[in-house]
Amino acid sequence: MVPLCSVIGVGIAFGVVMGWFPHTSMIWQYPLQQIDAPAHYYFVRRILGEGLGSATHLWPNDAYYPPLFHLLAAGLVKVASVLGADMPVYAAVNIVWLVTSGIVWPAGVLILSTYWTRLVDSRLFSGAMAIIVPVLSVSSASHPFLMLARGPLFAYGLATSLLPYWLYATLRLCDALIDRWRRHADDNTGQPAAAQPRIWPWIVGFIAIGGLCVFAHPRIVFSWLLLMAPFIVLRMPWKVIAALAGAVVCGAVALFVYMRASYQSNRYSNPASWFHTFVPSCSVPEALRTFITDNISGPAGWLMAVVTVLALVVIGFVIARPRTVFRHDDGEDGGYRNTRKDAISLVVAWLLLMLLFVCSTSLTGWFPNIVAAAWYRADTRPLSMIPFGVIPLLVFAACAAASADASVLIPTPWNGGVRTEQGIRLTRAVLQRIVIVVLVALAIVCQFGNTERAALSQSVYRNVQLTDDRPTEQLTSRKYQALGEVVRVTGTRGVIISDPLNGSMYAVSLYGANMLYPIYNPMKEKNGAKFEQTELAFASGDDARLLNTVCPLGGNDTPTYFLAMGPQAPSLQMFTFRQQFDPFHDEGLVAQYERHGTLVKVRDLSRYGKGWALYRFGCAE
Repeated sequence: MVPLCSVIGVGIAFGVVMGWFPHTSMIWQYPLQQIDAPAHYYFVRRILGEGLGSATHLWPNDAYYPPLFHLLAAGLVKVASVLGADMPVYAAVNIVWLVTSGIVWPAGVLILSTYWTRLVDSRLFSGAMAIIVPVLSVSSASHPFLMLARGPLFAYGLATSLLPYWLYATLRLCDALIDRWRRHADDNTGQPAAAQPRIWPWIVGFIAIGGLCVFAHPRIVFSWLLLMAPFIVLRMPWKVIAALAGAVVCGAVALFVYMRASYQSNRYSNPASWFHTFVPSCSVPEALRTFITDNISGPAGWLMAVVTVLALVVIGFVIARPRTVFRHDDGEDGGYRNTRKDAISLVVAWLLLMLLFVCSTSLTGWFPNIVAAAWYRADTRPLSMIPFGVIPLLVFAACAAASADASVLIPTPWNGGVRTEQGIRLTRAVLQRIVIVVLVALAIVCQFGNTERAALSQSVYRNVQLTDDRPTEQLTSRKYQALGEVVRVTGTRGVIISDPLNGSMYAVSLYGANMLYPIYNPMKEKNGAKFEQTELAFASGDDARLLNTVCPLGGNDTPTYFLAMGPQAPSLQMFTFRQQFDPFHDEGLVAQYERHGTLVKVRDLSRYGKGWALYRFGCAE
């Protein structure tokens, strides 16, 4: 029964995700016009063009970027080609996102929930939860929908979808370790030796799943640590806690050394000056409202807030009187259980997530900078983590209520001057049905009127349209045509120099162009010196310096081009270092280079936009 219900629950969740996914054929044929989307398309194309070896250096400057998502997308394209089909990169990216978001994520949340639901001795309750939990996991606008609509953050979103499996493996490993230590202590007392619990499967699972999460995105380690630290501190021996604390300190030092070596800055010793361009996105009350409603808008969000408060009340009761619930305290498979510590850990994790979210959205200064630094100080990543605080809280409270017997005392009228009370006892079966009804109602209501989630869908829909309503935006129908014409002239080998923030970077994913700046932030570290050298040489006005810099970019037999295609897109103005591309927009400088023969116009594109043109650098043939 439970396996069938699990399939049904995940299937419904997948249906919710598919229903949210924009219903337009353009999303399968054209790129998503968002700040990070061109980078992800570029990474996939690089793997397809250079092979698996490129997965260790996907950035244009040959630095490492987490490649798992892009390997999956590139693998889909390869499989399709073997079958005789030509799958666009956009379609492959969409399929990987849909599968990981609509199947992997809700299934992972369901598996995590079984850590507590398995303790409730009721097939009806377990089956109902197997349907309800996956649906609740895709009810919030936070995850997985935010990962597609903002950025998109494909790699981090994949790691977030895999995180529930790692959390579950960690909890079971902790149980197995504690149970083994307890049995070992019992054996030393002279009591008959007990069968040792199975520990190696959980060690292997912890390492394998954790490694997969880190491969998807190393930054997910911070999320794992935030969520698991309360459980480890409250349940594990002091030696394990000390070892974890030591590992955290070593990791922090290593991260600091890496940042100092990779990103030059004079602000490391002054945390208050970190993220100096950060602007709060909402007030503290607004952040708290978003958090407690699980980022669900409208009446459904307030219902979620009410149910969450009820869950906290139930958990408070568990903390006060743990022996009244989860009476099978040893669980199954010998897994050690401590309901009070679990309850406290869940509440502490929920509060830590709340603190992180408020710091990342509403506060400025040294303290929020330090708290939110690991998540890049923006609200997107902490926002995606809200379900990790809310859903386990609801599941634990539901299981606690479903495992207890309750007595309700009803006051009766005065009888001969003596007030009496009559007690009504609610059995476990009745409580389980009440819990199921409440959660089913919550799961259903959350699917309707959720304007926050619907707005994200509309945002994705708008960002795959090719129109000229906003002519200076990232990609319009005119830019689409102009870039096609450009690549017909340059081919896919000729190096094209242009400001990526005017949308020229989409020539890579659309037509396979060889853009010097294939993404809006190629970075100058490692092998990225050529990017800064090109900008400085172009700005110098020195013809010889410019040609000596740009001509070797494509090799002796490959021409180098310059593309003028209008101003930077307004939606990309948040890029801190956008001014580095300003020399490419200096019309007087371009005219000077053209007069001197340093630039030779090979295609006039003024019919698409004022001043648009393709030039070839006057390099020696």
